[in-house]
Amino acid sequence: MLDLNKDNSCDTCIPCSVSFTQHFKERLRERKIDIDLNDININRILGLPHYIDNGCYKYLDNRHQVIYYIRRNNSGFKLETIIKTNKIQMLRNLCDAHRMLCETKYHPNNICKYCEKWNFNNICRDHIFGTCQRGSKCKFNHIDLPN
Repeated sequence: MLDLNKDNSCDTCIPCSVSFTQHFKERLRERKIDIDLNDININRILGLPHYIDNGCYKYLDNRHQVIYYIRRNNSGFKLETIIKTNKIQMLRNLCDAHRMLCETKYHPNNICKYCEKWNFNNICRDHIFGTCQRGSKCKFNHIDLPN
């Protein structure tokens, strides 16, 4: 387990730039989210797919099937809360993240990189669960979720 000091900060990041709200810690217990808190490393989290909603950065951790809600503050990052998802919910959120990335980064240059591929309605849900028997004859996109 990750030891938190009296300021609710981690001791594994030097210098520590991550703090956990009481709400975050309560959600871990309430939702029985089984994560080794040593894995909660801000450098790993910042590399995850994400999108911004009302100033809150939502980082999508497919490996643990959770979404971290993070706000930036003067001293670094504050993990506000965490929610547990299933594969379909995670897929929907990943589609949103890719759509927002495409709209903000590529559309201004008249390029569309992710909208068709990451359209939720065009993705093979059977493939997500490893049960698609159609192979190359499948009319839906086979997307492998990032870990």
